Amino acid sequence: MKNLEKTLRSVSENPKYIFRLTVQGVLVGFFAGLMVCLYRWLLAGSESVLRGYLSIIKGNIFFIVLFFIVLAILGLLIDWLTKWEADSAGSGIPQVYAEVKGHMEANWAKVLFSKVVSGVLTAIGGLSLGPEGPSVQIGGMAGKGIAKIFKGSKTDELRLILVGSAVGITAAFNAPLAGVIFVFEEINHGFDKTLVFIALVSAIVSDFISKIIFGQSTILNFPVLDIPLDSYWVLIILGVIIGLLGYGYNIGLIKSSDVLNNLKIPSWLKFVLVFMLSGVVALLIPEISDGGHFMMDILDVAIPSLSVLLVLLVLKYLFSMFSFSSGAPGGIFLPILVLGAYIGAIFGSVVVPAFGWQHDLIYRFIIISMAGFFAATVRSPITGIVLLAEMSGSTESLVAMIFVSLIAYVVPTLLGNEPIYESLYDRLLLNKNKELVKKPSKHVLSEYIVPLDCNYINFKIKDIPFPKNAIVVSVIRNGKYMIPTEDFNIIYSDQIHVLTDSNDYPYVRQEIEELFGG
Repeated sequence: MKNLEKTLRSVSENPKYIFRLTVQGVLVGFFAGLMVCLYRWLLAGSESVLRGYLSIIKGNIFFIVLFFIVLAILGLLIDWLTKWEADSAGSGIPQVYAEVKGHMEANWAKVLFSKVVSGVLTAIGGLSLGPEGPSVQIGGMAGKGIAKIFKGSKTDELRLILVGSAVGITAAFNAPLAGVIFVFEEINHGFDKTLVFIALVSAIVSDFISKIIFGQSTILNFPVLDIPLDSYWVLIILGVIIGLLGYGYNIGLIKSSDVLNNLKIPSWLKFVLVFMLSGVVALLIPEISDGGHFMMDILDVAIPSLSVLLVLLVLKYLFSMFSFSSGAPGGIFLPILVLGAYIGAIFGSVVVPAFGWQHDLIYRFIIISMAGFFAATVRSPITGIVLLAEMSGSTESLVAMIFVSLIAYVVPTLLGNEPIYESLYDRLLLNKNKELVKKPSKHVLSEYIVPLDCNYINFKIKDIPFPKNAIVVSVIRNGKYMIPTEDFNIIYSDQIHVLTDSNDYPYVRQEIEELFGG
């Protein structure tokens, strides 16, 4: 018992341990930040190549035929890469989630290479996929690489994967706070003070690198005007609309994935056909190609007519679902924000003239709707609100974003719809049918917060049905560290540390989260 207490104190309170983790956090911020910035730069270059080629291809049969030959080759390369490293397929966020939960053990170096290369290929192919999901996985795998180099504990490895994931959002959007919040709200689903500190350190380092490379200007530079307070009721309507559209998007994404996954054709042929169709879209409707930067640039120049906005929204919605459902490496983060922007533009184009407001007020609805649609689909409203505040460089829309995001969050939740990344995570484990591979035994120290609605508040530890292969080794209460006995009573907001074997960790975590209502 004394040896266990000494070990736990060295992890929880030892300044040397915190300093070592901080150094590792700085290295994760640097390495992951560089990798994500490289990925972001390569994607921008790939999209420029595609746009440049499309500008000279029209009317030239030879160039068009060459274009589709290249697309077929890209499809074959994507098929090879996703077979060579299966964990690089799709968004990347469900894979990080599965890794943190203990259900996967990815090869960090192979994932980094495959994800970056395949992301560039899908961008050249014009698929409507965003860079942010892959950026989260790239950051997470970079964090895992640093952990492997330092040969730390499994607990430290999981922490650095989460830290790297925060770097992914930070470097992709120049949004350090949103990156840190996203990790806790969407991936970790818990609060670890040490993790918060290290994640902030890494986020600041990576944000500095990102700003050196891409500049300090905010991603969105829209004019922002105030919505009259006596007209805030229109935000209720907007929130309900966004909630219903978010529900439809999540359902559509899963259904379309089922259709493409059930096609009785070889995977190489599927990817070739996907890239061919993407080429047709690029030739006929280039506005909806790629992740969505071009569509956002359209809004930045001027608000198109209502009919054009509606057509682009519907087509982007369909092409985004098709692209992601193909299983090609890429995310839905950016397409979700673009769809939200166009929902806001359409709503603003109707409401603003009807009330006789200034035309530029439409941009306020665009920003609000981006946060709202993120909340409706991903179901992480705090991340969406902070992200849009950082992207726009303004907190003036904060109250309106909160108002709409909460309504947009509630609507699909009441309709029984799961958050999109949780659905993708469940399907990832189901489709791969992965059994947890037995790994060399390592101890994992995980932390759980006792919520207010926990059924075991004021219960003694011995009376709580913790998994048999897990030990409650410490509790932090009101900032004070304690080694509990079996008669120790658990109360609200206790931070409970549980020690388990790495091979049992996925199931232990799931059982404890169910105990605490996680």
